[in-house]
Amino acid sequence: MINRKLALRIGFFAALLALWQCAYALRLWPSYIFPSPKEVAVSMFDGFSDGTFLRAILSSFKRLFIGYGISIAIGVPLGLLLGRARWAQNTIGTLVLGLQALPSICWLPLAMLWFGLSERSIVFVIIMGALMAISLATADGVKNTPPVFVRAASTLGACGFFLYSRVIFPAALPSIVSGLKLGWTFAWRSLVAGELLYVLNSP
Repeated sequence: MINRKLALRIGFFAALLALWQCAYALRLWPSYIFPSPKEVAVSMFDGFSDGTFLRAILSSFKRLFIGYGISIAIGVPLGLLLGRARWAQNTIGTLVLGLQALPSICWLPLAMLWFGLSERSIVFVIIMGALMAISLATADGVKNTPPVFVRAASTLGACGFFLYSRVIFPAALPSIVSGLKLGWTFAWRSLVAGELLYVLNSP
């Protein structure tokens, strides 16, 4: 069964490559717009051989991890606050929920005005792309914590940091992990959008 699935996948991608080559052979577009599979493979080999692609990948991952790390450092505590404090939910939570609806690409003009065409602009867009999703998912996890857990812990004297670290955070952890995964996806999209604009406007 596994071999059959593997053969099916290999055949599918081989058919895609053949279709790609046929489309290239028809010369529907210039080669600089629609290169052949061979030209793409040669370009990739050259890029990895001279280290160009590796340096670019490392730079992209650096921006991604910095922005995503800041998003986690801000988003998880903010979500814990939104999930427990009604005043925060009715004020900051409304703002976060509204900003979540904005595509991360919308932050690019503001990032350019504040930071110019720089690394900080891309990091800012990544942060704004991932922060809202992480905060809202964390807040949902806190709200869905069984009240009996909180009441039992409070009866036993738990409060403050101990209550959050031993009861609320573990109970909300599945939602937090889901938010981290969603935030990672948004961070990737934001990175692609930010780097595309940065490269197009770089000298």
